[in-house]
Amino acid sequence: MADVAAPGPAAPSVPLAPGGLTLDGAVQRTVSRNERARISDLNVVVADAAVEKAFTAFLPLLTATGGDTQTGNVVPKSPYNVGTTALTVNQPLLTASAFPLYAQAKNLADAQRAQNVDDRRLLAFGAANAFFAVLNAQDIVQAAQRSLANAKANLDDTRARAQAQLSSTNDVTKAAVDAASAQHELDNDKGTLDNAFIQLAFTMNAPVPASLTPPAPTLAAAEQVPGAADTLVQFALDHRPDITVAKYQASAAHDFAEEPLLRIIPTVGLQGQATGTTHPTGLPWNNESASITLTWTIFDAGARYADKHSRDAQADIAELNLRLLARTVDAQVRSGIALLVAAQAAFHSAADGVKVAKQNVEETAILYRQGLATALELVDANDSRFTADVNYASAEFAMAQAYLSLRQDLGLDALGTELR
Repeated sequence: MADVAAPGPAAPSVPLAPGGLTLDGAVQRTVSRNERARISDLNVVVADAAVEKAFTAFLPLLTATGGDTQTGNVVPKSPYNVGTTALTVNQPLLTASAFPLYAQAKNLADAQRAQNVDDRRLLAFGAANAFFAVLNAQDIVQAAQRSLANAKANLDDTRARAQAQLSSTNDVTKAAVDAASAQHELDNDKGTLDNAFIQLAFTMNAPVPASLTPPAPTLAAAEQVPGAADTLVQFALDHRPDITVAKYQASAAHDFAEEPLLRIIPTVGLQGQATGTTHPTGLPWNNESASITLTWTIFDAGARYADKHSRDAQADIAELNLRLLARTVDAQVRSGIALLVAAQAAFHSAADGVKVAKQNVEETAILYRQGLATALELVDANDSRFTADVNYASAEFAMAQAYLSLRQDLGLDALGTELR
């Protein structure tokens, strides 16, 4: 893909390696600067905090209280104080329902970590697609510039031939219409390029330099024939982060479903207390005690059974979602292979079309100068060349997109040239 100067708002303002912004650079900037990556990181912090909170069900609770009472004595102007303090510790010995809740929190935290990997991976693919969209728009602008240059050259040639009375003024009119149409097309394509730069800048959360380096290794890899569908499907099922997320979520749902019936088991705890009181006579008085507590909710109006039924259904839903996701991955991979193979065929056909269209323009121009071709044929040849160039750029972009989409479906990273 060729480079074309970027619009004014996209002037370079970040350090660049020689040759301009690379695909790797765009992906790295996006993953490090886009808010979605930071949000995903913070969601992991939230999930880890939930694990910490669930673990508190096994830890002691220590509280301290104190007070001071001032009263008047029977002897006038002789007040006295009575101070009290208490230190209480409650240590859970058995809380059966806390175990599945703790396991659930850990599974959800593991799911969030896997989700974090997938969030960053998908963000990288978004940057890669936006990067290729700019390259595609640049190629189309370059094709439009070439078409305009040819149209202007044809117009100048036609005017010269008309002045020499070798062509009619109608030929000049046709050439002028073609030049105006080419200018209009170029203006529209520049607007599309501006928008592509804006979208890439938004994804990266950073200014986009005017120069982008086409990722030759990625484009070459996109032309490679993908492997066997069954092998790639199995690879995707083993490596997709969202599959891992769904598995952890299903495990968490089963843990959560185990909790209600465990409430039937009594909770046992140890309570210790130390108190101190300042006696009115000034002599302190202390007391320590320890006790075992047992709490047994024999009947809770059926709440735990209702929770059990609801959570069992939620666990079944999680399992069904996992199964559906596995079938979706299978379909995505097989569809991705078909789309990539079709895009590769279309790209090769477009490449052949460019060669033929270029030759047609050259041959028609020669015939026109010899008076063996009409101005309309010259205009058609120029339009066909532009169409062929656009088809080639679009086919290359579609092939790159199909390649990236298949990598995404397989659970691979955006940066890479292998198809497992």
